[in-house]
Amino acid sequence: MRATKIRWKRAERPNWALPFFAGLLAGIVLVYFNTEVFLSESGFLSRVSLERLGRVDVNESIFFLYVLRKRIGMLWLTAILSTTFAGIVTTYLFVLWAGVCGGVVAAVSVMRYGIKGFLLLAGGMMPHFLLYIPAFLLVADWCFQICTRLYYPVRDYTEVHTGSVSQRAGILGNFLLFHGVVIIGAILESYVNPTLMSEILRLF
Repeated sequence: MRATKIRWKRAERPNWALPFFAGLLAGIVLVYFNTEVFLSESGFLSRVSLERLGRVDVNESIFFLYVLRKRIGMLWLTAILSTTFAGIVTTYLFVLWAGVCGGVVAAVSVMRYGIKGFLLLAGGMMPHFLLYIPAFLLVADWCFQICTRLYYPVRDYTEVHTGSVSQRAGILGNFLLFHGVVIIGAILESYVNPTLMSEILRLF
């Protein structure tokens, strides 16, 4: 029984850095071996696309609704998948995919623009990723715990059922908290980041 409890405690907080950095490395390798695709003159983050982006007049309200729909949609998708038998696997794949996307963006930015690429990368992430990153980690933990409680519960019956009402209230409260963080992040991404990016794009 003691060994079971120890395994449960360790399983409550997986090391998300492992799948994330594995995905990050995979994204970098993907760009390195497909430079003709990612680094073409009209490809991802090319000077042509940056010039077009710099000339875009952003409607913050419409952009906010677009960003919010994307972010909330991802939140709901991961939440729904966490209630399935494969919820743990999909959560790991979700973190892995985030790493791949980050690796591709970072590799393309640096390979195209060198030191300026780091500035472009940082500008694209600020300030909304200051909220998205911790929210991302908390959502991953939340999804892992949901799937574990549904399909892989600890064998101690009293631990599972004692305080089940408060546990459900905590789960719901966390889910609502994630929505609040995502909404604030979407506001920053829609109303603050475009101004910051327009200044950074002047350097390109």
